[in-house]
Amino acid sequence: MKKQRIAVFCGSRSGRIPLYEEIAQKTGAQIGLQGRSLLFGGCDCGLMKTVSHAAYENGARVYSFRIRGLTDAYEPEIITADETLENVQQRKRRLIEAADACIALPGGLGTLDEMGDVYAMTQLGDIRRPLGILNVNGYFDGLLHFVDTVHREGFLSDQDYRLIIIRQDIEELLAALDEV
Repeated sequence: MKKQRIAVFCGSRSGRIPLYEEIAQKTGAQIGLQGRSLLFGGCDCGLMKTVSHAAYENGARVYSFRIRGLTDAYEPEIITADETLENVQQRKRRLIEAADACIALPGGLGTLDEMGDVYAMTQLGDIRRPLGILNVNGYFDGLLHFVDTVHREGFLSDQDYRLIIIRQDIEELLAALDEV
């Protein structure tokens, strides 16, 4: 079943290599071209800006989940709907709950935190969302090794482990998420 509302977790910075910007642009573009909606953290900088603008430019509805005071100055015309929350915990929860699937692009510890919340909420039974990881340039290799260890050692069930979808191409990742 096609996942319509895609939450994208990524950096509020662009990273050191141009490939990350290219991947964010391709991700936003594919979300739009495939008639999906983008949900994101509401920041007009870094990869978040790139993915949101590319999604909008390619026909996506763009939903912003911002933290009051942190990104209040961000009011671009590309936003279909904007929700302002009081803190990062509320923002993460609303963003994940509103999505049909989540995708992680390169980012920092905030991106890692959001990915962890998808699994914490899944394991607690609050939600059931697949998490797509766009592992370009081996960016997530270390994390994926750790997740394999967590699964192998019995701290992540087979059922929840199967919700982690890893690809290096955004079109393949979106197609795989639709199959979950």
